[in-house]
Amino acid sequence: MDFYKGNVLRIDMSTKTATVEPLNMEWAALYVGGKGLLFRYMWEYVPPMVDPWAPENPLFLMTGPFAGTNVSTTSRLVVGAKSPTTGILNDSYVGGSFAPEMKFAGYDAIIVVGKAVEPTVVTIRNDVVEFVPAKPKYWGMKTSEIEQALRDDFDAGAKTLSIGPAGETLNPWACLSTDQYHKAGRGGHGALMGSKNLKAIAIRGTGSVTVGDARAFLSDMERIHREFVLTDDNLWAHEEGTPILVDLVNGAGAMPTRNWSEGYFEGAKNLNSESFQKIRVKKRACYQCAIACRNVHAVNWHGARVVGEGPEYETIALGGANCGIDDIDALMKFNEECDQWGLDTISTGAVIGLAMDMTEKGIHDFGVRFGEGEKYVEMPGLISRKEGVGAELSLGVRRLCAKYGAPELSMEVKNLEMPGYDPRGAFGMSISYATSDRGGCHMRTYSVGDEILSGAVPAATMEGKVEGAISNRPPDFISQNFSSIKFCGIWCDFWAVNPLQVSQMLLHIYGRELSEDEVMLIGERVWNLGRLFNLREGVEADTLPKKLYSEKFAHTSGPSAGQAIGEATWADSLRRYYELRGWDAKGVPTEAKLSELGVDVRLPAGR
Repeated sequence: MDFYKGNVLRIDMSTKTATVEPLNMEWAALYVGGKGLLFRYMWEYVPPMVDPWAPENPLFLMTGPFAGTNVSTTSRLVVGAKSPTTGILNDSYVGGSFAPEMKFAGYDAIIVVGKAVEPTVVTIRNDVVEFVPAKPKYWGMKTSEIEQALRDDFDAGAKTLSIGPAGETLNPWACLSTDQYHKAGRGGHGALMGSKNLKAIAIRGTGSVTVGDARAFLSDMERIHREFVLTDDNLWAHEEGTPILVDLVNGAGAMPTRNWSEGYFEGAKNLNSESFQKIRVKKRACYQCAIACRNVHAVNWHGARVVGEGPEYETIALGGANCGIDDIDALMKFNEECDQWGLDTISTGAVIGLAMDMTEKGIHDFGVRFGEGEKYVEMPGLISRKEGVGAELSLGVRRLCAKYGAPELSMEVKNLEMPGYDPRGAFGMSISYATSDRGGCHMRTYSVGDEILSGAVPAATMEGKVEGAISNRPPDFISQNFSSIKFCGIWCDFWAVNPLQVSQMLLHIYGRELSEDEVMLIGERVWNLGRLFNLREGVEADTLPKKLYSEKFAHTSGPSAGQAIGEATWADSLRRYYELRGWDAKGVPTEAKLSELGVDVRLPAGR
């Protein structure tokens, strides 16, 4: 099949060796690439029930089939592993130019296993792989420092995937960084990389990507860009970016505020799109992307200039409203600190907001309260170094709540802190969070599109929400099945691509145009494969913090005041979800469903 390089690079940090094996094209035909192919490789290469921190737990870097071509938004890389944070699968996506460079170097995927004796940097120039000591020069560097150093020392055109100091100290939500501001943020991949004593991978490729009939492909992509990409449905991302969500979500009473105590933040007007437009200094784009959503902003913090991409909405919500911070300068500094230390901003904002709440409730004094910007911006560094209160905060929300006997304040699902949409203001997000295959996540199902952004369906009801979570009903939902095929592509979220458009692009891979039903079936196949992996590894129950659905914890003020899903309705919604999925009452896919979807693996006996 064209578009694929047909090679997987396997790096063993323990033996400092690298080998190349052929890409499994049968799996590629079933699962396309990106998320789907990642899950199939994880099933095969992750030892069942392996300790996530063990050297035998691999780290996977997987491209989509269109990486390195002129298809907009497909330069993204998926990083995958059995997460050291959650103990289940995790796939995290990052833009920039690392994935195309992998293809140019000749690889569809990289699998990293083992643990180096000493901190190490891996450099890849086409088929030449070298292991370079990270000490004394590189170990301890922040993310922008290591990228510049490897451009200077290895190759000026190199693309780097690195960890910051948070990864070196094995912080459970340490992220991976590339192109300075792009982060594979969720699930602790930076910690896994740090546990392997791997500081960075720098790659330089001089090859190309074969697309079959190049003239026909380029002509078709020009048409698709003209008709489907450069439209009003997508240009909001170029013109304003995700800060546009602030007023909309806050106006619906769905913005997590002061550790999820309310859904409306009175200071949101200082952090909305209009406020960020005033401090924007330039635009950037990922490789071959026509949307160019990256906004670079600049402020002054105590006389020092702070310049950086973002923050995106999730950072504004969790690092802003959730911490009672309405100072845009402080938020920009917080975002820069997380970027440089190598921390996921969602989990960082969540745990700082929790510390503020515990301090104000008298549970434990962490020395920081809601709205205290000066102390708040110090926290990412303390957490990364595990110094002072940072040593305790680095436990994460669940373990911190358990330590201080406050489980009711633990706002996470499957030990992954939740992002910026409170289900009390958008009921559909409840089923999204609870059934997400990686824990608290908005990237699997985005009911907010219908409930808040378009207003196509009422937000304060569960009617139709379970159906929408699974298979794109109501029409504007980004469902689990569709997000799964979209992440196989890997198309960015900021292209509002639909199944028909996906089928037109997959034509160039499969040699025929798939029907919309066939496209959705691939997505459902991938979703069920992910479920099997999690069941094999002992996934937790699909639960949601009771605070987010019980009538006892409804908001007391703001637009969503008094709204509650209700305990009985929530229990019925989860039961119906399993039923519609074709799973049994315990959430296990039936043999009939797996056969229908063509899933090519099965749970071991007894699982």
